Amino acid sequence: MPASPPSAPIAGLWRRDALIAAAYALVVVAFAASGIVTNGLLWWAPAGPGAVSTVVLLLACASLVARRTRPGLVLAVAAPLSASVIMADGQIAAYFLLFEALFTPVLHGSRALARLTTRLALGGAGLALLAALVTDAPGSLVLAVGVVLVLTVLTPLMWAWEVRHHREARHAAERLVGLEQKLTASRARHAVEAERRSIAHDLHDVIAGHLSAVSLHTSLAATLEERGARERSLAAARDASHDALRDLRWMIGVLSAEDAGALPAPTLTWPTLAARLRDRDPTARIEIDPALDGEEPALEDPAVRSALLRLAAEAVTNAVRHGEAPFVLEVSVGEDAVELVMRNGRRASVPTGTGIGRGAIAHRAAAVGGVASSGPEGECWVVRAVLPVTAEVVQR
Repeated sequence: MPASPPSAPIAGLWRRDALIAAAYALVVVAFAASGIVTNGLLWWAPAGPGAVSTVVLLLACASLVARRTRPGLVLAVAAPLSASVIMADGQIAAYFLLFEALFTPVLHGSRALARLTTRLALGGAGLALLAALVTDAPGSLVLAVGVVLVLTVLTPLMWAWEVRHHREARHAAERLVGLEQKLTASRARHAVEAERRSIAHDLHDVIAGHLSAVSLHTSLAATLEERGARERSLAAARDASHDALRDLRWMIGVLSAEDAGALPAPTLTWPTLAARLRDRDPTARIEIDPALDGEEPALEDPAVRSALLRLAAEAVTNAVRHGEAPFVLEVSVGEDAVELVMRNGRRASVPTGTGIGRGAIAHRAAAVGGVASSGPEGECWVVRAVLPVTAEVVQR
């Protein structure tokens, strides 16, 4: 079966490397044809035939076709061949090829190959310098060996490692940018989800209470025979529906308008919550700390004030909708915390599930660093919440 054609990026690398190999081959042929002759580093041995060295260097050039796809092949072929020519007759093109043979595996090879290349090159350079020092080589030759080692061994190694480090740093920065983009997208999704839950809780807390009052008074009106009492009940239902419409418009305006200060104020206040309970149970016991509605509120943190009011609205809405008398609402402000307790009788037919109301209570308390619980206690349903006077940053 014929081999599959290489992918476009690999084919492009092969073409570029083939051009580089051809350029080195032209350099080898040009220096061989120029007649320029130098002595090899083996000063005591006669120079080898130039034609043989040229063929050897051309074989080294052929390995450069795989300089980026197979850098280990360049180290295994071009490095020893070019080093042997430098030792034998010192053709100038061999120095260029040795430079490339050390530069390529460090830059384009794996980190293990780059380290191996560095160790082999430094070890070979050290042995060559030691051999020049311990033999009877002339001083000029020892100097020449040192210069060759610096130019053809140390320089390509340091240059390749520098380029490699910059390339790896760039790739790491690109990966970090990609991760940051993914993290930003994830944060945006979580922010949208959190806002969606917040809007759902606000709708439930603000609108559900008014609609519960509408349902309560219209149901009551249907059972009243006295015309005056029926009209009062229907009027209360009408007022509750107007309040619900007003609050709904306020919430929509907050979401869509830039100038929130021009919007009508919501009707959710401590007196309106007390009125809801007394409409359901005229004998309801309501004890709300007077400081909460004063000109200088006892809770300076607006996040805590809002969470406490919304939490109370949720508790009152659940009590009016699902509970029965007696109703008790107690809210007290201390030095370090504010405590809310809502207690009401419960109907045996109402399930004790975990709907959006109970979830909203726990969510609002946790959002400012507080705790809240709701559930049956004997014949009563009790909601308890303790919030700090200053909202705490909650890690999610």
